[in-house]
Amino acid sequence: MNALAVLPPLRQSYEGGTAADTHRDLRALLEDAIVNAPRSLQRTIGPSEIGTDCEHCLAAKIAGWEQTREGVAWLPFVGTAVHAEHERLVIEHENRRTCGNTTGSRRYLVEERVNVGTIGGVEISGSCDLFDIATGTTVDWKITGATTLRSARSGPSPVYRVQAHLYGRGLAAAGHTVKHVSIVYLPRNSAGGWADAVLWSEPYQEQIALDALARADRLHTNMTALQAGLGDQARDAWISSLPRAAGCYSCARYPDFPTPAADATLGGLLTPPTRAGPPDSNPPTPEGAPPCPPPPRTAS
Repeated sequence: MNALAVLPPLRQSYEGGTAADTHRDLRALLEDAIVNAPRSLQRTIGPSEIGTDCEHCLAAKIAGWEQTREGVAWLPFVGTAVHAEHERLVIEHENRRTCGNTTGSRRYLVEERVNVGTIGGVEISGSCDLFDIATGTTVDWKITGATTLRSARSGPSPVYRVQAHLYGRGLAAAGHTVKHVSIVYLPRNSAGGWADAVLWSEPYQEQIALDALARADRLHTNMTALQAGLGDQARDAWISSLPRAAGCYSCARYPDFPTPAADATLGGLLTPPTRAGPPDSNPPTPEGAPPCPPPPRTAS
């Protein structure tokens, strides 16, 4: 018997059904792929999370806590799709410019994998969206809604800024000359495209990356010591007691939400964590304690 005769047909035969059947099956196929994409399942901390101003979520991520997944992450998928198209277009441009010579001189590196540093002795790596060798500039695409686009005009969030400098550090460690880091905020819902984009850049500063890595490493050291001395439950209780950033979306995805009341130092076993950014000038009064008296007036 011919070996080809036992193979299934290349195309399925008509079986009947409705357009609703097609839509149902396609939705199941695509949503399953989005939910189970490697990026969606990632539990190891990456450069995009190290700079978060939420102490709790940074520690939870370092500890490998699993986040609950609520539905299909459609908006991040749209961003991933735009990233993929940017990558394809830049590679095609470079191929045309070098006449297909893969060993020719190339200006742009896209989705370049870099090691940005270590946390707890473990190498942290990520992919830089684009690096312009000619100007020494990193580019990070952010596909955003109108609210983020407006706030970006005042500068990037701490987590985005740290991410940019971490990629710069990774590229510098790989032997590239890095002079500038940049973020390109592109509108997700505007027809203007680049005309409505917000462009941010600043000189590359390795110290920003080093400070963020050191902060994460301190958390890792505390958690490791606590886990070794008192076990996982004590470590997890300490993580739950850490300060949470106002408006943090990630907090609700962890199993310890809402926040339990606890002592962040566990009775003095650990040094209190250091907040990212300036301290709160009006810290909350502990429950049951009398309000703090107002500062004395100074004579004018």
